[in-house]
Amino acid sequence: MMPNRRVQVALGTMMVLGVCAMAAAQFAARRVLPGQPAGAGSVSLPRSMQDNGGTNWTVYAGGWFRINSNMPVYGQGAMITINGQGINQNANAGHLDAKTGELIIDENAAGCSVSRRILVDRAGSFLRYIDVFKNTQNQPQTFQVSFQTNINFGISATQTVPDPRKKDQNIGWVGQTMANSCAVELYAGKGAKIAPQIVWTGGNMLQANVSLTIPAGKEAAVMHVHAVSPTQDGGVKFITDFKDSAVIKSLPANLRRIIVNFRASQDFVGNLEILRGDLLDVVELHDGDAIKGTLKDTSYELTTFYGAVTLPVDKVIGLINVGQFRPRQLLVTSDGQIFGGRLKKQTLELQLSSGQVTQIPLSQVSRAGYRKRPGEPEEWTLDQPMVLMRTGERVAVELPAQPIEIATRYGKLLLEPRQMASVVLEGDDNAVHLITLADGSHFAGLLTAPMFEMKLAGENSSQTVHFPTGALGKIQFTAHVRESDDSTPWIRLSNDDELAGTLHGTLRLETAFDTIDINAGELKSLSHAPEGGVEDVQVTLWDGTAFSGQLQEQELSCQLLGGVTLSVPAALVRQYSQPFPQPSDELLKKIRNVVEKDLTNEDWHVRDRAREQLLEMGQVIAPVLKRLRENQPPEAQKTIDVILAELAKQRKSQSSSATTDPAAIAPFDQSGVQAD
Repeated sequence: MMPNRRVQVALGTMMVLGVCAMAAAQFAARRVLPGQPAGAGSVSLPRSMQDNGGTNWTVYAGGWFRINSNMPVYGQGAMITINGQGINQNANAGHLDAKTGELIIDENAAGCSVSRRILVDRAGSFLRYIDVFKNTQNQPQTFQVSFQTNINFGISATQTVPDPRKKDQNIGWVGQTMANSCAVELYAGKGAKIAPQIVWTGGNMLQANVSLTIPAGKEAAVMHVHAVSPTQDGGVKFITDFKDSAVIKSLPANLRRIIVNFRASQDFVGNLEILRGDLLDVVELHDGDAIKGTLKDTSYELTTFYGAVTLPVDKVIGLINVGQFRPRQLLVTSDGQIFGGRLKKQTLELQLSSGQVTQIPLSQVSRAGYRKRPGEPEEWTLDQPMVLMRTGERVAVELPAQPIEIATRYGKLLLEPRQMASVVLEGDDNAVHLITLADGSHFAGLLTAPMFEMKLAGENSSQTVHFPTGALGKIQFTAHVRESDDSTPWIRLSNDDELAGTLHGTLRLETAFDTIDINAGELKSLSHAPEGGVEDVQVTLWDGTAFSGQLQEQELSCQLLGGVTLSVPAALVRQYSQPFPQPSDELLKKIRNVVEKDLTNEDWHVRDRAREQLLEMGQVIAPVLKRLRENQPPEAQKTIDVILAELAKQRKSQSSSATTDPAAIAPFDQSGVQAD
């Protein structure tokens, strides 16, 4: 029997309600509302997550995201290519980390696997990615990784945010859109050793590129953050005020340790994490127990292989027991130093919250940590002279008074400590030491002294200690190395040494038609001929004149920017470049004549012609003008400043046009696959 009309309507209503309930359940499974606790297990993609600012972040298969709302700033963000290829999108699903609440999407690419860990920071109103790359091959590999973002509505203004600790390195980018809001992209922490190169060439597309060299079977991680700001100034402030340490601290230790573009390593001594208390001090035992209370020792007397050291308790933030058969203690101080040795007292005195005081044997202690004290720095600067030992110690010292003797390919050198930045004695593949000078030069050599006598810095400055060379991993003389720019002259050698400096003296070049005498100061470039032998070179002079031939000299005199003079084998020179070669004597006289006579002439027509004449001479005259400027009258100095500014603008324009190739950035379609 056919149901009546009322029954049919009721059944239809039930079916609609059932379908709606199913759709609502599916939507709820994908959407995370503010304040809702994160679940665990598999989840389907796309998945929407909302922050406290009301932004709805939706993550799609492959891990890229967009904003789904009215006037969304992001069309596609955090898309990845590796060595020019997109990642394989395995499935429209991910899973949630039960502890961190991160959405994790596992993908594959050629030669590596990629695990994308994605989290909406609700309180901070931003989307955080940690992309973990694992080398799945049995040999080291270098991966060229590119992150790409497409912005909606077009870009009306942009601003890159430089690293306050490294002027030649950018950490973020802010783009003002036509929708009256800004896209904010953060790709590195302050002072990071590795930072992706941020590239915006116009339009609505941004790329951040980084090269990762990963040993066989090992992992490296890159963290990046995406946000929206109503103003450009607000976006810049978000980046400059971003607390790296607060975000990284919440991550698992094994993940923090492999992040390459944020300074996460301060929480570790080698592979061991420094333990810190929260409201109370804490002592961790070998069996995993953690006992909280107040550590009552007033000082630590430590016997080290370089002498006895006493550390006041207010300087110590943590203790780590290392070694299986005869444990030794590493004491970490509030300024980042690490002293290693054996404590005179073999127990830790801990007052429990009940008031009872107990003595815990060091033999049972794995780690101990103090609660954070008022005034303790957020992070260590570690920019003073320091000695880093192979066994994990890191000790601040006074700058040595005596020159450092180093055997090099360029002969035995006596270098003043103030001229040096660091010596790395410990490396995976290095049989020699890597010397870096404060002027940016770096080359291989060997420290000849078997022992270094130094004074400890700070409260122990009266104590002289002796460090065996064989126990050293690195000596840091200064953390401030001269930053290279487009005006820096370089000598790059075939043994991978790089010297920041200029060639001096007279070179004799035997060409096919004559022997040419060349003033080395007038050289713009020197390199080996591409198809010639080791002795065949090509040289270019300040005026563009080019010669090919063979140098008669076996050794070239090099004056480094830091004042060190080296004798460099000519056969080792792969390339020499001098952005500001010295003009010929004839041109120098002409420049001086134009500056001292025409540029100060009473007739403004003559002054204008002199200005144009100097500009036509090009970049080569900039250093000469700077030297002549100080002896000129005020009006001539102003004109010289204008000329120098115009030359710098031209040089910057030429440099950027030579290094930026818009064709290198290929667009993505909405699936996250790079288009042909």
